[in-house]
Amino acid sequence: MARIMVVGGGPAGLAAALQLAANHQEVILVEKEETLGGSPRIYNCKAVDECRRCGACLVAERVYQVRSNQLIQVMTGCHISAVRRNQSAFQVDLGGASGAARIDVSGIILATGFELFDPGLRGEMGYRRLERVVTARDLEEKLMNAPGDWEEELGIMPRIAIIRCLGSRENSRGVPYCSRVCCLYSEKLGRLLVDRIPGATVDIFMMDGQRYHSVYATGDPGPVTYIRGMPSRVYSSYDQTLIVKYEDSARSEVRQGRYDWVVLCPAVLPAHSSQAVGDMLGIARDKWGFIDSVDGSTNQEGVFAAGCCTGPKTIVESLGSGQTAAELLLTHLSSA
Repeated sequence: MARIMVVGGGPAGLAAALQLAANHQEVILVEKEETLGGSPRIYNCKAVDECRRCGACLVAERVYQVRSNQLIQVMTGCHISAVRRNQSAFQVDLGGASGAARIDVSGIILATGFELFDPGLRGEMGYRRLERVVTARDLEEKLMNAPGDWEEELGIMPRIAIIRCLGSRENSRGVPYCSRVCCLYSEKLGRLLVDRIPGATVDIFMMDGQRYHSVYATGDPGPVTYIRGMPSRVYSSYDQTLIVKYEDSARSEVRQGRYDWVVLCPAVLPAHSSQAVGDMLGIARDKWGFIDSVDGSTNQEGVFAAGCCTGPKTIVESLGSGQTAAELLLTHLSSA
């Protein structure tokens, strides 16, 4: 039985740990936060009349399974302070509030997740300045922790604008790549808000749509309205409602919309923790800063990567990549 370290307790790390344990390996699961689940732990189930395959419930299940597995030792509130290669194995130094530890492992899976573009860098969008301009993550957490129904949190018949791609596909003030997950995520969030709050209306502002998106394939936008045009400014009117100024690409004109809430979907960025640990191990990164990985392999023998630290992924994709990385590591150990 080998001892493996999985760094990151989000969807990919959870899936990797479970796959390794299912193959009778001892797993040390290291998570910098105090709780497992990564970003999806605060996501609300997006089911309306049927399952929307958002993956939120799968993460909760994996957390329970990991906590219940005797082969998996969970170390939360920990970070890696140093890594040394010892022949074909690794010696890892951990630090945290509970103290320091040194652990020898036969392999490492990096599943360090992602960070989001800071909307505060785009002051014209009103984030941190206007109370009802929030990120999608802010909204998810607000509704997850809501003591009553969502109408009490967002108001009666709220008008909600969801703005995609903030900081994505922007060479000058963001990142040039597409964050991939925003299209389907915003659709599911919008449909859920309309379903859960009587009289709510949702407009989704977009550059364009991904070709595989079901909405564009079927031509059915469902209960939300799609506006092709990127907002340039969000400000408060005299009655404290929010005004979204945007260029309507379909009509080639500048227009304005009035809303009670504006929800921003920021770009997905490489996590700083990925860069720090990657540098200790000599892991190559792509030009955007994500771990350069081919199906889970890295340029360092015995080190594999999974989930959003290799690029933007959905929850379901991250779970799958965690399993794949674990299988690659098992193959590596068997051939060593």
